[in-house]
Amino acid sequence: MNKKSSYLFSLIISILFVFMLIASSAVLLFDINVSAKKLKDLAVKNELSSKIYTEISKYYAEKYNTTGIPANVYTDAISEPYIQSYVEAYIDSAFNALENDGKMSVKYPENKQLEENIEKFFNEFAEENNYKKDDNFELKLRNTKDSAYTTIGSYCDVYKLSAMSEHGILPKLARVYSNRIIGTAAVIGFTLFLVLLLIAANRQKKITAMYWCGISILISGILGGVPSIHLLATKYFDSFSIKQAPVFTAFTSIMYKFTEAFTAANIAYIVISISLIVTYAVIHDKKKYPKTKPTEIK
Repeated sequence: MNKKSSYLFSLIISILFVFMLIASSAVLLFDINVSAKKLKDLAVKNELSSKIYTEISKYYAEKYNTTGIPANVYTDAISEPYIQSYVEAYIDSAFNALENDGKMSVKYPENKQLEENIEKFFNEFAEENNYKKDDNFELKLRNTKDSAYTTIGSYCDVYKLSAMSEHGILPKLARVYSNRIIGTAAVIGFTLFLVLLLIAANRQKKITAMYWCGISILISGILGGVPSIHLLATKYFDSFSIKQAPVFTAFTSIMYKFTEAFTAANIAYIVISISLIVTYAVIHDKKKYPKTKPTEIK
């Protein structure tokens, strides 16, 4: 391969290498940062249970005028650990769905105290008002219990996973997520293959491949890093439209965490690229201007 064709081929490969580096870091970071454990840890770190409890208390206080059931019938039986278990139930169900057909089936954590509180209120109400405990009474009691679990669940689903499942988003993601390891390996493998192509294209002067790699990694770091730094510096995700505290915190924390990780990866790219370019320059200069021993004067 002559010098001109080698340069053109290296340029084309380098452009592909830039975009594959960005893609590689994105898929790898997604695989590392988006998991059931990571979402659970974020929920604990951001104290979502406390925020959810506040929202549930507010909801039942407002519903008192409609249902006649005091808020404490529900809230006295709900603790933050119980709420956390509810949050985790949705997360586990969602990731199980992603590994299969994308359809969620959430098993609500049982709460005997909650059921007993509701039963006690209904029984006392019936006795005080001479209300007959017939089939309608039992039906209403059962529906109130079911509604309580559903309502609590709707607040605990802070990542809106059930909504994604119902609207067909999770089933579509499941096709990709279940093959994520193969996909990630393929993207990283192709990126490494491009490096080998650069070395092959510059086999007559292999040190030049270091220059092309350095430049590509530098451009990749800048293209990926500058927008990420801008998002973090301007707190872009704070403009998230849903302002319900638990949901807002859940979504923005994921976005910021991923962006921070992506920024760190691109800064690392820039550092690596500078090292490669400097190393290339030093080696290239030594080869271009080799040291010569002074000739002896006879």
